[in-house]
Amino acid sequence: MSDAGGAGRADEGVAPGPQTPRTVIEGRYELLESIGSGAMGEVWRAYDRRLRRYVAVKGLLARTAMTADTRRTAMQRARREAEALAKIEHQNVVTVHDQVETDHQVWIVMKLLEGRSLADLLRRERVLGVPRAAGIGLQILQGLRAVHQARVLHRDVKPGNVLVRDEGLAILVDFGIASFAGANKVTKLGIPIGTPPYMAPELFAPASPGPTPASDLWALGVTLYEMAEGRLPFRGHEVWEVQENIRSSPEPPYRYSGPLAPVIQGLLAPDKDDRLDAATAEAMLQEVLRDPEAQEPLKWERPTESHEPPFAQQSHAHESGQEQVPPEKLQPARQGRRGGPRGWRGALAVALAALLAGGVWLALPDREPESPPGNASEAKPPSPAQKEWERWREGHSTLRIGVKGDQPGLSEYLEKKKTYEGFDISMAYAIAEALGYPRDGVEFIRVTSDNRSTRLVNKEVDLVVASYSITEERRKVDKVEFVGPYFNAGRTFLVRKKSRKHDLDSAADVRESKAAVCTAKGSTYESLADDGYTMREPQLATYQECVDELLNADSDVYAVASDDVLLAGYAHGKPGELKLLDTHRGTEGYGVAMRPQDEALRSQVCSALREVISSGDWDTMYDKHLADLGLLAKSAPDPPECGTL
Repeated sequence: MSDAGGAGRADEGVAPGPQTPRTVIEGRYELLESIGSGAMGEVWRAYDRRLRRYVAVKGLLARTAMTADTRRTAMQRARREAEALAKIEHQNVVTVHDQVETDHQVWIVMKLLEGRSLADLLRRERVLGVPRAAGIGLQILQGLRAVHQARVLHRDVKPGNVLVRDEGLAILVDFGIASFAGANKVTKLGIPIGTPPYMAPELFAPASPGPTPASDLWALGVTLYEMAEGRLPFRGHEVWEVQENIRSSPEPPYRYSGPLAPVIQGLLAPDKDDRLDAATAEAMLQEVLRDPEAQEPLKWERPTESHEPPFAQQSHAHESGQEQVPPEKLQPARQGRRGGPRGWRGALAVALAALLAGGVWLALPDREPESPPGNASEAKPPSPAQKEWERWREGHSTLRIGVKGDQPGLSEYLEKKKTYEGFDISMAYAIAEALGYPRDGVEFIRVTSDNRSTRLVNKEVDLVVASYSITEERRKVDKVEFVGPYFNAGRTFLVRKKSRKHDLDSAADVRESKAAVCTAKGSTYESLADDGYTMREPQLATYQECVDELLNADSDVYAVASDDVLLAGYAHGKPGELKLLDTHRGTEGYGVAMRPQDEALRSQVCSALREVISSGDWDTMYDKHLADLGLLAKSAPDPPECGTL
């Protein structure tokens, strides 16, 4: 996402010149350009005609087709965000200046600020170092204390929801799933809404009371760990994976955190009653920042072994906070049973003494040290791998990519536009661009689950980007190689909301009812027959045909088995007729498929996919194509390991 460049500087107060007519809200706010969008709405750079200034205007509802019920629910959520924000005045929390409601949209107006998200910062710098991480963490915590004092819970604290300005001010943004006193819980498929790697374990306990200030503090602990260590403490792409990692390995490794480690450990206590309270955590962070040695950046040596990259975050628009004012004086929060200041400060003092005496923690510089420049006159000859890639590229003036055409959100052929669009299509274009192919140098060839390997082997296509799950069987039997995964999908079923015969609310219901299940021929879900499911015979060629059967009142098909992201597109298009069941254990990792002998191509595709994931382009694609399908938020997979060929 781009910064709101120039906002609030020399051009402020000057009305925009005559251009194509633009949308004007309530005769006052003229929308100039979109500066970002995501699952929780779209943000515009706008001009306030009344006060003659530029502002940020956020439309809280996605521009997608809705039924009357879903629109009513969405409007209620939008009003909730505006109400939550209006309660809070603090320099580290985004401040609402105005709220406007039109027929099908709720808008909030904020001061336009320059800056970027903490997620963007982490993608670029990976590890921030102890002093910087502690400073940003302290500001997030102070903002959270103001939020909690207003009896509001943020519920989605993560780097993507923190704006960091050039002067170092951190601002907590995006209260789209916030809750407050008197508000109903917001859940989806019976699961608390949020971003899985940042969700506290107590949210999933039996008879859980729901989110509390302690669950926001858990998310802060995850964010602090990510800033200090350059990775997430508990990895996983689905909720159950993250929670299983917390249960089995509750103590993540600490390499760079130094004196921050006791703070993070206290915030990541699995039992919320043992977790640090806000007042104690604030005192500990201030103690870290007061230490003189923590302010002296030491030399950072890049670790020899590989470490997991930071979790790719959804970028957020550059929303605003109020003018900088001294933070209000907050009363100390209630202390937890084992989170009192005396005990934790004592632990911090011991940790500081041991760590600083031994000199074993590192404060990283803001930039990685550059390696010494070599002799520019000594040009290295191309490697064998480079020569092989050049030969491959010369023999392929057009890159032929196999894609599907009937998967909304992922890969869909639009007959009116005579073009393909979706997440897989954007991924294919991004990889092609990295390989040196312009858009008009890419040819899409439609494939199905049953024929995509054959088209590769017969050299009808060079790559396949078509929700192609990576399995060893496909490598051995189909003779294809993969790079990836570029997406991790959950496993689920699509069923009718109103069935004339079976009441299906879970995977167990589907199996026990013996209801006929349809899946695409050649998919991994054909093996469900081995697990006791009743499968349609014969299976159909595409998932669209399965969905058509499901919607046919005379058909015996009562469920479609596939990946959650794939089926969510169909459910999104028929919200009154179809529903997704909860995902069950297991994931399907989508890979970019190619012929095993094309090693030079595989190396180039691997490098391209690493860049797509690491740069944040993955998040942009996800926000554009998949964020509004009603699934729990998905995270980018780890960038693939690319060995030297």
